[in-house]
Amino acid sequence: MERLGKLYSADEIIREFKDGQTIMIGGFGAHGTPEHLVDLILESGVRHLTTISMDSSLPGLGIGKLVHNKVIDKMITAHAGRNREAMELYDAGKMEIEFCPMGTLAERIRCGGAGIPAFYVGTGMGTGVEKGKDIKEFNGKKYMLETAITADLSLVRCRCADPLGNLSYHGTSENANPVMAMNESKTLVDPDLIMEIDEIGIDRIKTPGVFVDMILS
Repeated sequence: MERLGKLYSADEIIREFKDGQTIMIGGFGAHGTPEHLVDLILESGVRHLTTISMDSSLPGLGIGKLVHNKVIDKMITAHAGRNREAMELYDAGKMEIEFCPMGTLAERIRCGGAGIPAFYVGTGMGTGVEKGKDIKEFNGKKYMLETAITADLSLVRCRCADPLGNLSYHGTSENANPVMAMNESKTLVDPDLIMEIDEIGIDRIKTPGVFVDMILS
């Protein structure tokens, strides 16, 4: 049977996951997290992952399921304090966490998709975040150099998707999903609803289909 656009089965998507990958995962505070795709990571049995996310979610939800099953070697995130299991692994030296201010992390992800290698930012100056960073002064103020960030896979959740990969989002569940979708990695989508072509409405499309590779059907 001919494939309908970018719609793929769970069995097809699960083959995209490999040991040692770097994976971006959308969502914040358990909202807008691609839960079904996270479940497929666990089902695949892969390990030694590096994840990029806005937070570590909560035990039993989203990326928290990956933390609980100890498949993450390193997490790059803005916030991990709400997940007790993540902090216990970090304190025990069993999982590395690279902390990055949330706005800076979102911009690093956006730059990764836009082909911008690095940028200077003032957020975090005077804190441990500036350690090891190149620092320059502009107009009498100091700024640190932050580099763009990319991944092997980006997992995003949307409210609506069509077979061409056009996506729309709803409310705060949008969070970092659109910037992760535009990253140069392969983008996998967990949609709430699959719509017909042209049904979403061009004014509601936030992520054009050109950024999307596979949609879980």
